Amino acid sequence: MCIVVLNPKVRVHSWYLYLPFPPLEICISIQMTMDKGSEIGWQYVIQDTFRTTFAPDIDPEVYPVCRLIKSVHNTIIEAFWHWLKDKLGRNLKEFILIGKRERIFSPDVDFHVSLFYWIFVPLLQAKLDEFRLWWNHHRVRVQIEKNMPSGHVPADAFAHPKNFGGTDCRISVPQAAVDDMRQMLTEEVGSRESHLSWFSLEFAELAEQVYLHIGKPTLTLETAWGVFQQMARPIADVIEL
Repeated sequence: MCIVVLNPKVRVHSWYLYLPFPPLEICISIQMTMDKGSEIGWQYVIQDTFRTTFAPDIDPEVYPVCRLIKSVHNTIIEAFWHWLKDKLGRNLKEFILIGKRERIFSPDVDFHVSLFYWIFVPLLQAKLDEFRLWWNHHRVRVQIEKNMPSGHVPADAFAHPKNFGGTDCRISVPQAAVDDMRQMLTEEVGSRESHLSWFSLEFAELAEQVYLHIGKPTLTLETAWGVFQQMARPIADVIEL
């Protein structure tokens, strides 16, 4: 299953994204396969804690809690990226680069960076969510020489693995356990919001006020840079006061 999340600090704080929020079904897999990046420490702890607690009968010598391998050897996810790039990434890049080509955006203007995030992050996340839904529900081509299922829909195989000769490897985790783990993370490293925010609370409030002031124009990728220009002028006036 493909889960695409746009995350500003994924190299450091991806463990916060590992803890799901309702109404997502709360499950972990028998094993996690990850590269050896510095961000996976807490993910390993979370996976190990949950599996040891809620699936104590699984022998870690037979099914390790986690496998850490070089990213180039994680062929499934590495092969996936070109689909994301070809189906979505190139078009998104073109929309983003309009701001550079037409000299609308300047990285030397501090609030331009925050305004870019404020406008574009929700739009890009929406496109990534659309891609995730498409990918999880597209039909995989038939490959009769493969041992793994083919000619199927990934979401269907994930929900009903026995229909495809597979085993349901999900381990259910109670919401209370997730809440406790999230609280521990908050106490140890700070809140989820503080790690996954793109801009300050003060800027968010200012941007909301300015957006309302200019009449809340429709925000799409096609209109985004126009709205950026409309908002940049009054924001600059406020900041310069």
